[in-house]
Amino acid sequence: PGARPALEGAMSVGDGADGWPAEKILGGAAIHGCSFRDIVFLPPMQVSSQEAEKLHSRFSKNISLTTPIVGACGPSVTEERMAVAMALAGGIGIIHRHQSIEEQADMVKRVKEHETAFNLNPTTLGPRATVADAERVMRKVGCSCVPITDNGRMGGRLIGLVTGRDLDSLLDGPNAAEDTLLNTVMIKDVVMAFEPITYRDAETMLRTKKVGKLPVVNSERELVALICRGDAKRSALHPHASRDPNAQLLVAAALSVDEEAIGDGLGWDRARALVDAGVDALLLETDDGVSEATLAFLKRLKANFLTTDVICGRISSVRQAEELCKDCDGLIVGAPSDPRSMAPSSASSAGIAEASVLFQVARFARLNGVPVIADGGVYSAQDVVKAFCLGASAVAPGPLLARTSDSPGEVAYRNGVRIKLRRAPARASQVGAWALETVEGAVVDAGSVEDLMPYLARCVKEGLKSLGLKSLAEVHPSLASGALRLELQRGLTLPAPAGRGGGGQPPALLQVRRLTTSSLFNRW
Repeated sequence: PGARPALEGAMSVGDGADGWPAEKILGGAAIHGCSFRDIVFLPPMQVSSQEAEKLHSRFSKNISLTTPIVGACGPSVTEERMAVAMALAGGIGIIHRHQSIEEQADMVKRVKEHETAFNLNPTTLGPRATVADAERVMRKVGCSCVPITDNGRMGGRLIGLVTGRDLDSLLDGPNAAEDTLLNTVMIKDVVMAFEPITYRDAETMLRTKKVGKLPVVNSERELVALICRGDAKRSALHPHASRDPNAQLLVAAALSVDEEAIGDGLGWDRARALVDAGVDALLLETDDGVSEATLAFLKRLKANFLTTDVICGRISSVRQAEELCKDCDGLIVGAPSDPRSMAPSSASSAGIAEASVLFQVARFARLNGVPVIADGGVYSAQDVVKAFCLGASAVAPGPLLARTSDSPGEVAYRNGVRIKLRRAPARASQVGAWALETVEGAVVDAGSVEDLMPYLARCVKEGLKSLGLKSLAEVHPSLASGALRLELQRGLTLPAPAGRGGGGQPPALLQVRRLTTSSLFNRW
């Protein structure tokens, strides 16, 4: 009994008996850098029995997500299909820039037009067009309705509407489709709505008027948009989808200052094409560092595209964040990696301690009101939870998403198992035996994003519950106050297997081994 007071004094909370605050382990005064696998968060004295209800968080200053998971901008992760799947699940995808300007802009357009309630650019025809013209348009666009305007263009005065049902009622004849003009078969008494109108009011009007198509016009009866009942019904199947005020899916796209620095102006042309296509946010890639050209290009983007958010990344230091926070709307934190293989370059000796850098950059950015996205070192659902707890407003688990069926890549079967193959040229900056070869990777197909996103959301909610938190909004205050306690643990890193000539395996193969040995469920 006499030893109890001494024991209690030795086990005080200040001495780390109940963990340490993040500042002690990850702050600027810390000697050692930590990755996500080097730390563990400790549960509180009393764990809440109520699961976290909301995961709402910011992707950028003006864009919020119901499920703050981001499709990284690598060619092996996000293209049109991934961007659509991420937005429908409540996240957002960043379409990569390793393609032509036209291809990237077309991807953005197709994402914005997917399951949109307000079609802001419907295909139109004039009254002198024929039934054959309408049939060709319907087959090409995949629609069942064509508005008829006086000049045959979008923005013209609406004079009628032609639907597939109207064309089906025509009598068959050898040249009936070519000889019949649309002004003889179109619906002239069209039910229309006048702007401004909200999506909720438009949906109510569709239901009360018992129509399937609702054109929206201005005071001059000039066509502004077209609302379809079928799209509205499909939109209701995804109530938590990420949408803009026009009920279109959110999408971001990447560009680089390198294109502008060459002198051909491609960086600016790409930005203008993406904004014209309707992109909601631009990612200015800074993998090669933050230069004067980067800062000047960022200022130019913000000055010319006032309604489009611009995020920057990936960055790896507070000094870079200090320069970018003056103008950007968001930051991506992570180590620069091979854009093709989603793995750090084995030929480089530079790198970052992901957890330490994320904590320090997020702490600085929070003072400036700039959201931070964690991208790098996130290989499992546990890493996603840790990234949120270290200050991230959103997380981009590229390696997890790259394994899904919605990511780009060839599909094959090996021993009855569905796998994904990724092949691409190695980076020009790589040196050694692998510089002139093709980086190859094969991972087990992990299913669809539609299944993965609810799983990640459930893991985050369970993780917050185990830490005594009810929402993501409580994470950052708890981190800053020291209520969230951490401990160091032994890192679980895998040794690099010997390769040809002692040079090691190519980066993608190391990545595959690390993914397939995850301690999570075998599927993920």
